[in-house]
Amino acid sequence: MVPPNARMTIEWFVPLGQARPLTMALHSLAAEVRTFHGCMGCSVSTDLASQGTVRYIEDWRTEDDLRGRLLPETFAHLATLIEDATDPPRVEFRLPSGTRGLNYVEEVQQAFALNARAAHSHR
Repeated sequence: MVPPNARMTIEWFVPLGQARPLTMALHSLAAEVRTFHGCMGCSVSTDLASQGTVRYIEDWRTEDDLRGRLLPETFAHLATLIEDATDPPRVEFRLPSGTRGLNYVEEVQQAFALNARAAHSHR
């Protein structure tokens, strides 16, 4: 199997009582994301021994495939889970050009919005 070119990893550190609902929401989300073009796999894991760590990973064939996943309409559910966390999760994007944080999502969404406006104004 070809290794992924891009990976998104999100780690929440939650009280034990919140781990199960978060894990269930992520499993539901992963089932949907696995059908997206370029998705090579999604996984959800928990480590309850270390303060309730919930880890969510998406592997993508290309960075462009991952960028498509980060558009507002496809990222909204995951964004809500990130924003609703009591403690901000650790978010990491491993890309061919290096490792990025949550600001990568904003950058991708801003570039998409600019391109959409430019395309609309050329009609």
